[in-house]
Amino acid sequence: MKKVLFIGVFCSLLIISCSPNVVGTWNIDRYEVDNQKGQNFTTRNAGKLVINKNGTGEKNVEYNMFQSEFSDVQDFKWIMQGDDLMTITSKNPTEDSEFDKTWIMVTNKKKEQLWKSTDGKNSVQILKLSKD
Repeated sequence: MKKVLFIGVFCSLLIISCSPNVVGTWNIDRYEVDNQKGQNFTTRNAGKLVINKNGTGEKNVEYNMFQSEFSDVQDFKWIMQGDDLMTITSKNPTEDSEFDKTWIMVTNKKKEQLWKSTDGKNSVQILKLSKD
């Protein structure tokens, strides 16, 4: 009886510990674009990402860059590839999104995330996320 209980508790802890830290509502504390041409950009408090356990989510992102306003408010799908790669794909592909790509999770903690990606044109995007 003790053996069965131990195995059940162990399996439960294993499942809980393997659940992604990414699930939840994240504040976008910093969105940064590092362009090798010297056109670097950083914005603070750019919005929120809601990441649901079922592989869906919602973007509510608004920021100004070089005197232009950008808004990205739409639903998306996400998938983890290994422990540190997350791909985001908007459900409405006709709307451009700077966030639709594969992100490398440099920091993947329960209350703090740091993601990096590239656009393939010598530009690196950085997202610093936090949970309340």
